[in-house]
Amino acid sequence: MGIHKKVRKLKAGSVLALEAERITDPVVVSGVSGTRDKPVYIRGKKPVAPNKNSAKRSPSVFATDETFKDFNQRANTLARAHEASGEFPGVYFMADQAQLILRDCQWIVLEDLTFENCWPTAIYIENCQHITIRGVHIRGGTFAIGATGTDTRHLLIEDCDWIQDPSCHGDAQIRSIRDHGYLKDEKDLECCHLFRQTDWNKIHADSSVTGKPVQDDDARAYDGDFFRAWTIAGYVILRNNCIMDAFNGIHFFNQLAKDAQKRCSRNVMISDNWFVRIRDNAVEPEDYAFNWTVRHNRFVDCYAPFSIEPDRSGYFYIYGNLGWSRARPGPDPEDPKDLVTGRLFKFGTEHEAVGPHYVVHNTWFVRNPMFKKKRISNFHHLNNVVAYNENAEDFFINKVNPFGLKWETRHDPDADWDTIKQLEKKRFTKAWKELDITVDNDMVGHPSFPLELISAGYPIGPRASGTAPKFSKPLHGRPDGLKLTNAIAAARVTFHLPDGGKVMNFKSYKHPLCVGAWQDETCFTLPDPLFVSDWEVPKPAS
Repeated sequence: MGIHKKVRKLKAGSVLALEAERITDPVVVSGVSGTRDKPVYIRGKKPVAPNKNSAKRSPSVFATDETFKDFNQRANTLARAHEASGEFPGVYFMADQAQLILRDCQWIVLEDLTFENCWPTAIYIENCQHITIRGVHIRGGTFAIGATGTDTRHLLIEDCDWIQDPSCHGDAQIRSIRDHGYLKDEKDLECCHLFRQTDWNKIHADSSVTGKPVQDDDARAYDGDFFRAWTIAGYVILRNNCIMDAFNGIHFFNQLAKDAQKRCSRNVMISDNWFVRIRDNAVEPEDYAFNWTVRHNRFVDCYAPFSIEPDRSGYFYIYGNLGWSRARPGPDPEDPKDLVTGRLFKFGTEHEAVGPHYVVHNTWFVRNPMFKKKRISNFHHLNNVVAYNENAEDFFINKVNPFGLKWETRHDPDADWDTIKQLEKKRFTKAWKELDITVDNDMVGHPSFPLELISAGYPIGPRASGTAPKFSKPLHGRPDGLKLTNAIAAARVTFHLPDGGKVMNFKSYKHPLCVGAWQDETCFTLPDPLFVSDWEVPKPAS
């Protein structure tokens, strides 16, 4: 009996153990409900042992015969037609064309499966609850995992890996992370098609930027994400995943009407993941997002680790993260002045806070500005460490001012909104009092920080330090190497919680805290959000 007949017979307590086989026709699991005590398991055969250059993968493979080159021709054609009808050029509308679809299901566990060249999507989840995706390996695809439906909630995605563009060093580097806890350093990136050879505009820009429609040599097949959510309720945990050589990492949309948005994109935790060579944004909530924790992740050569530009958001806790940036994305520009620097945080033009945003105890060794432009509100950035990597490609310290290239331009609080918007396209906002922005007790090794920036109108707090951070052994992608040898004491921070409670950063520590992510042998942490600590985990199959 083939898998298509088997999935129609699934019921609570079923375990569908796949053989070592290659499944080329899409599989739809519809209306199947397990329970917490009797979940439904779909699992692959035990993963094969890795060789010295690759990560382990299951011999149970969902696959198509369509290569990136094959699908990209279609993607460019469809994206061009989509833009001609008045939409943004992309293939987002066809993400439901997946190799494995879960529709109207509950308490399903997917384990030890491999997906190869599943364009555009490997796994698609629609109106499902209590779905666990564990130990799944995905190679290729515009979207690794897509989720949609306002009733979709309680998704646990852990121990998975996705390499969107396998032309680089992803498999060997995933194996290094899994076996040793650090990234195997590969300095030669010229083979990396997405990261090095492809112009960003050919992946994501529209005709308002390029002046022309999508071209046949564009790369619209890359314009996707590891996890893409379209207006789902939330309750999502993504942890211990490796996302490599991809355009985007984790991306939430919330397209409900404004008065209904608070029902979706709530309660998200992104923890202990590796994001490596992400060409655009690693973590990106859009429209509306509430109660997100982003902690203990590793960001390596990401253009923008955080894109926090929803119209409304609040109760964000970003802490204990580590990041390195040495390599420059994209092909060599015709004009050296156009060298790409990226940024740590991307912000939007307008923002309404529905709660605070805390960015504390993170450590960065980068070639990027901190906040390149625009604004956010109710934002508190404390006890972080930012060092600038002098060995980074095409690095020029004057091009990476922490607050953008036009940081010296005067702030006129009486200027009209159009003037302010134009100024903030070139630098981070200076309207800190109006927007409730705090930057204090950070250790930033840039010559303009903090005194020159204060003189330019940025009210940085009095405990901020411009001392250059010194690391124990700052090797690329090695977390332990970002422990400080000249740390300064941390400031006390009180975090306000969505239920009205409070917690302090000093409360659970017996020793004095210092700035940065590392606190002795562990990275700074806070108690789990209640939606995580009370998560109902499906029981293992008997």
